Amino acid sequence: MVPRPAPPSVLITAEPPGAAWPHLDALVRELAGLGTEVTVAAITPLRPGQRIDYAGIPGVELLSCPAPAATPAEHLTQRAAVAAWLLAVEETLNPDVVHLTGYLHAGLPWCGKVLVAGHPGSGAAYGRLDADQRQACRSAFRHGLEGADLVVAPTETMLAALRRNFGVAHGRVVHDGRDPARYVPAAKDPLILAVGCLREDPAHPSPLERAAPALHWPVVVAGEQLDAAGRPIYLQGVSGLGRLLPAQLHPWFTRAAAYVALTAEGPGTYLPEAALAGCALVLGDTAALRELWNGAALFVPPGDAEALAAGLRSLAADRRLREAMGFAARRRALRHPARAMAEAYLSAYRDLIASRAPNQFAEERHLSA
Repeated sequence: MVPRPAPPSVLITAEPPGAAWPHLDALVRELAGLGTEVTVAAITPLRPGQRIDYAGIPGVELLSCPAPAATPAEHLTQRAAVAAWLLAVEETLNPDVVHLTGYLHAGLPWCGKVLVAGHPGSGAAYGRLDADQRQACRSAFRHGLEGADLVVAPTETMLAALRRNFGVAHGRVVHDGRDPARYVPAAKDPLILAVGCLREDPAHPSPLERAAPALHWPVVVAGEQLDAAGRPIYLQGVSGLGRLLPAQLHPWFTRAAAYVALTAEGPGTYLPEAALAGCALVLGDTAALRELWNGAALFVPPGDAEALAAGLRSLAADRRLREAMGFAARRRALRHPARAMAEAYLSAYRDLIASRAPNQFAEERHLSA
């Protein structure tokens, strides 16, 4: 019998704008359960409690960058300092694979194999930078993605866009997932929930804000509302909960009858959590969201506040419809549990390690010494 290869050691970055934390937390816990040694290098500032979250989990270490970047603008400004720290961490730890949750540092002279995992939340946040900053980011993204050993995306739609816009040649899809046991549907309250920054343009109310006055149910929004420079955005017509830890969000998913996400399907939108908790999903009608949730959500044009209000009113007026949609959302989310996500990433790590020349890593380390 051929012995099963030992689990690899992996360095995973947590990068601004921080939207990947829910995805990253689920992935790290499952990888640890599969025996993988994981070091999380947090470039974005750590929230209270995140360091404690990994205490007692064998094989998991959490490191914090001495020059953390809270916003995309800071990330770009501090890029050189962050890059130097990341390369020093890699040299010290000697991981089998470097797993980047953003594009900006993919083009660094890494010694090991590099997997770059993209998600729509970071692209939207970088899009709010000024023209010169966006150009600098795009140039860095292209350089990094062209040099990455493997690019992972949460949907075929996003991977196709990366191939089209950045010439990605080596890519695969790994669906985002969560642990179903952590989210059990319960009796719902007449409440509409959204998580994350609502406004693409800080100066103009979002569709959900514009729809809120036409709704009979309260609308609650969790998550910091910040512009690209980190300044607070004050929402209109909705109740803001501010930044909450995942454990603090859990009761809101349990309570909310409907969950709204209009612009992104990837990590940071908390769509898997809302679906597993049995919320009826109201989503923006985009190709990526359709790919994952078609038949399990109500779709509206992303910028159409009137259509959003009409859809939410129809759910509020029909309990059987709400419950059926909540059931359909949970059933769809159960197709992609966190363990399957971790196993897919573990397979990707092993493929990268197998493609490395037998003496490649040692030679590169010797040359860099």
